[in-house]
Amino acid sequence: MVFEKEMGINVNFKNFILDFFDFFFPNFCLLCNKKITRSTFSLCLDCLGKLELSNKKDISEFYNHNFVQSKLITNFYSKFEFVKDGFFQKIIHQLKYNGKSHIGILLGRELGKDLSKQSWFEEIDIMIPVPIHRIKKFIRGYNQSLLIVKGINQITKKSYDDNIIKRIKNTETQTHLHLHERIENVKDAFKVINKGKVLNKKILIVDDVCTTGSTVSEIARTLLDAGAKELNLATLAFVKEKDFDIKV
Repeated sequence: MVFEKEMGINVNFKNFILDFFDFFFPNFCLLCNKKITRSTFSLCLDCLGKLELSNKKDISEFYNHNFVQSKLITNFYSKFEFVKDGFFQKIIHQLKYNGKSHIGILLGRELGKDLSKQSWFEEIDIMIPVPIHRIKKFIRGYNQSLLIVKGINQITKKSYDDNIIKRIKNTETQTHLHLHERIENVKDAFKVINKGKVLNKKILIVDDVCTTGSTVSEIARTLLDAGAKELNLATLAFVKEKDFDIKV
């Protein structure tokens, strides 16, 4: 009885704090500017529903076009499609370029809901976010892929580790580079620093947007060379139409 009473007090106090901040520091949807509660991570449910969803056919076509030949990625899933000037592009740019880090958690949770329904996801041993170079992380303040992983973890409880593989080369941005240039750009850009954690493991690589798969394929190759058993990929979105002038 005392425990239940204390729990009730804690919940009421937490709600009071949230109400206090919502009143004095109102939270607005990043897409439509509608006032929303702080618990919705700055994206209202209406706008969340407008983000362009992927479908099995397009996911399969993207996988076959970008990953089948190399045989590095076993399974692939993506929640959304990146459409030029679409709703997803607007919100992902808020995450990557405008410091709205909480969006990564929200979208990661949405991705996690879908991943929990994929049979192959049950066998994943550990999730690894695509690493960014320390200079870029210092400038941005965070690794958006790690935030996505944390959101997935909140839903699925799958373990993750962002200290297994590092980006050792501060590569040029992939935007505007064509396929062969992207492959050369990320060649030998990653290094496994803890081989014991990948040995014979089924790993899920997590990224925000996949355009050609050159970056994640290089990561997969590096992890397989270090002894990983199987590499899989989950992203928030993929670029269906290859427009290399799109800022991803």
